[in-house]
Amino acid sequence: MKQLVIKTSEVARYAAKNVVVNHSDMLTATSKAIELATLKARLMRGEICKWIYKKVNGEIRQCTGTLFADCVKNMTVGGHTPKKYFGQFAYIEIFSDGRMEWRSMRESNFIGCIEC
Repeated sequence: MKQLVIKTSEVARYAAKNVVVNHSDMLTATSKAIELATLKARLMRGEICKWIYKKVNGEIRQCTGTLFADCVKNMTVGGHTPKKYFGQFAYIEIFSDGRMEWRSMRESNFIGCIEC
């Protein structure tokens, strides 16, 4: 299995955004940032993970997703992933009936991982 690589610059960016947007204390923001960066790295190496985030309308969403290379290749047109917007995290959600769809969440609305 590929090594788990977490960029410190990414963790710092997530933490700073969490402090500014959510008015969190630095310790909470940093721990959430590390968890989000770890989640992203695990998804990128092909693992299927479950996590929770708050949707824009305020609802809490529990999702199961991946960024496994074969799934991304099958879900893209012309070999391109969806546009990356600043502060958005795109992933492929896997539903219990086997369907897969592209979704995205705001990085600042990440709550936590359930299982990876």
